Formats: sequence, structure tokens, C-alpha cells
Amino acid sequence: MAATNRKRKKKKKSNLPLIITGGVFAALVVGLGVTYFVGRSHYQGKFLPNTYINNKNVSGMSLEEVEKEFLHSDIGSDFVVHKQDGTDVVIPLKDFGYRYDTKEQLESLFSKQDAGAWFTGYLGTADYTFSDTSTYDKEKLKSLLASADWGSAKNQDAQIVQQDDGYTVKEAVQGDEMDYSKLESFLLGKFAAGTLEVNAADSGCYIPPKVFAADLQEQVDKLNEIWQMSIVYDFDYTTEKLTGEKLRSLITVDEDNNITADRDKCMEYVESLAKKYDTYGKDRKFHATLQGDITVKHSDDAVYGWWIYKDATCDELIEMLEKGESVKKVKPIYYKTQFGFEYTGVPEARKKNDDIGNTYMEVDLSNQQFWYYEKGELKYECFIVSGQTTSMARTTLEGVYKLWDKQYNYRMKATNADGESWDTTCNYWNNVSICGIGMHDSAWRYVFGGNIYKWNGSHGCINMPVPAAKYIYDNVALGTPVIMYY
Repeated sequence: MAATNRKRKKKKKSNLPLIITGGVFAALVVGLGVTYFVGRSHYQGKFLPNTYINNKNVSGMSLEEVEKEFLHSDIGSDFVVHKQDGTDVVIPLKDFGYRYDTKEQLESLFSKQDAGAWFTGYLGTADYTFSDTSTYDKEKLKSLLASADWGSAKNQDAQIVQQDDGYTVKEAVQGDEMDYSKLESFLLGKFAAGTLEVNAADSGCYIPPKVFAADLQEQVDKLNEIWQMSIVYDFDYTTEKLTGEKLRSLITVDEDNNITADRDKCMEYVESLAKKYDTYGKDRKFHATLQGDITVKHSDDAVYGWWIYKDATCDELIEMLEKGESVKKVKPIYYKTQFGFEYTGVPEARKKNDDIGNTYMEVDLSNQQFWYYEKGELKYECFIVSGQTTSMARTTLEGVYKLWDKQYNYRMKATNADGESWDTTCNYWNNVSICGIGMHDSAWRYVFGGNIYKWNGSHGCINMPVPAAKYIYDNVALGTPVIMYY
């Protein structure tokens, strides 16, 4: 009985540890489940943890967020070409379908993400790389380039410009002339390489001007040397200076700096000098001793005054110009006969409106009188007999003559237009023309003056008493003007 009682007093084992263990395990399972589903929910539509794309951590980022990270924000919206004139050709990228495939590549990577395996991201790193590429319609781009405004300005060669003080060079100007095929090839290549802003000039497409300033500098230097050159013509009382623009207009300078004078233009210049300074063949105002102020008409027998020999003067001018050196003073070349008569006058008497001066011989054919004035003072006077007026062949013509030759014991032998001949000798022959008119002594005459010349005149010469002819021979200088008038 006692043994039985002791058995009844023995204790039973507890299940509590199992219950606790089971509870903990159940709680753990529940916790893990909750964590998994929370993680799955969190990474739904996102990149898994420890995910890298091109070394950029994109963990927990949505596809849209990652696309923004990889946008080409440095890329502009236009293809810009800078032209040589400073303006631009701008072509929007959208006009020829330019884009990158970034979105497609990221979508491909995102499709590999499994939100249900989000926890695997904590077990290691997932590294992805991609290279996006651009695409565009090349033919459309070529068309847009071809239709763009590349300018129409023509090239301007450097040129020599005349200024007030000489010459300078105007620089060449690059226009829009180009080899378009070069430009197109260059632009397509640059764009394909990802360059969206370029200078057209870098393509070498522009055709340069043919002449640059440096090409003309030597010629300009020569022209300026010529500009400073001068030729001074001496007209006794004044000068004419040929220089600067006027001189330059008479010549051309080739690319080798050789000077060629333009004969026609040189002749025009010489003719202008003759028109201005020639006095031969012109009527003259004169104050006569008895008749007062008169006009002395020119005649072919009277040969006083300056007459430029244009052809010879032009030849000499051309020679001086082409030599290219300044000439301080030179006289024009005047006509001269084979006998040595020069068509000039008295240099000291030459003025703008007068070439007779105050030393001259005067013959009043109407009053048959002669006077000689020296520096305005009357030195000699007498009566004379001039050419007989019954015949033009014998009439002494009015005009301004010149004493240009003297001879002693001179034989006068000739035949006139009327067929009259004569052969006689004078002591003092003072030649005043180139047609045989002289002022000579007429020893066979005893009376001078009056109207003798009208019926018994000379053959055109001025008959004088022997002392008068001798006075001229001894005292009057060659070249002295002789004014004869009616």
C-alpha cells in the first residue's frame, strides 16, 4: 500500500519548451514571410539592391528615375554650323529623327529584374554595362544641308586703291564661294562622330580669292614711288609740274613693275601744254606808237612765238616716264627748221598774257615808219619802204616776226609767185622770217616813207636807209620780236 502511494507521488515531464520552440519558429517564419513580402513590395517596379549600371548605383530606383540619370543632357537640340561670315546654319535634330536608344537599353536591363528575388541583391553586387547609340535619317540630313542657305557673296580680290596721298592695298574679302562636296563630306563625318557644333571653314570648302594684299605690295610700293616722281616743265615765267595722279594716269605698271607709258594719254597731256603755252600763230594785243591799242593779226610769214613740237615732246616724255626718275626742270621741244630757226621767242619777255615785252622793233606799214624800243625806251626810228601792195606776191603781211639771222654783204636772189626775179646785194641783211623777208639797207633808194610802197615798193622786205639797217645789224639782239601792222 505504502509502495503504491510512493508511485502516485512521482511527477510528469513538461511540454513547455516544445511549445516555446514552436512558437519562436512560427514567429520567425511569420517574420520572414512578412519581411519577404515587404521587400517584394518595396522593390516592385524598381532595380534590386546592389544593382549598378555603368558604375552608377541604381538600387531602389525606378526605370524612369534611371532613364533620367542616363539622359544625354549635354546634347543640344540643334546641329549648328558656323559660316565664314559669322552667321550660322541651324538644323534642329528632330527634323532628321536624331535620337539615342538609351531608353530601350535600360528597359532591357530592367526586364531582368525580379522583385520576388529582391533579397538576392544583398547576397552580392549586380553590375551591368551598356553603350547607347544614336540614330538618325542620314539622307534627310543631307537634304537639309543641301537646302540650307550657305550664302551667295562673291569673293573680292585684294585691289590697289588710290588715295589723296598715294596708293594702298584693300584686303581681299572671302565670300561664300565654295566646294560644297567638301563641306557636305566634312559635316556628315563630324555629325557621325557626335560633334553637333562645327565651323564650316575647317572643312577647307571655301574657295579663296585669287589675289591677296601680299601679292600686290611690291606693285603698290612701285606705284607710290612713281606717285612721288615728278617732271617739271619750264615755260620761263612759270612751270608745270607733272606728278601724283596726273603722272600716274599716263602710265601702266605690270606685275613685274615695268613702267609703260600710254602714248595717247601722253600726247593728250602734251597737247594740253601746247594749248596753254603756245603763242605762235595767235593774234596779239599791242600798243602802237602812232595808232594806240591795236590787234596784230597773225600771218603765215610771221613766225614769232613758242610752238611745241608735240611728237618730239611726247617721245621725250615717254622716255622720262619709263626711266622712272624725277626730272627737276626740262623745256618742251619746240619746232625747228632745217635752217636752224626755232619757233620760240624772247624768254625774258614771256608772260601769261604777253610774249613781246618792252624790247622790240615796230613797223607801221600804213605810215611806213620804223621804231626800235629797248626796255621801253625808244632807241632808233626812221622811215621805210615795205612790199608793194599792187600784188599779194609783193605785199608785206602783218604779224609778229623775229630777228633770227644777220649777214653782211648778203646776196638777195629769188623769184616770187608773179614770176618776178631779182638778184642784188645788200650790206646789212637782218632776216626776220623763214620765207625771205628781211630788213636791209637799200642804197639804191634816196627817199623812204610816204606812199612809195603802194606803187614802187619792195618785193616784201623792209627797205631801210643804210644807217638804219647797220644799226639793227650792230645793236639789236637775235630773237628780238618785230611787230608789223597796217
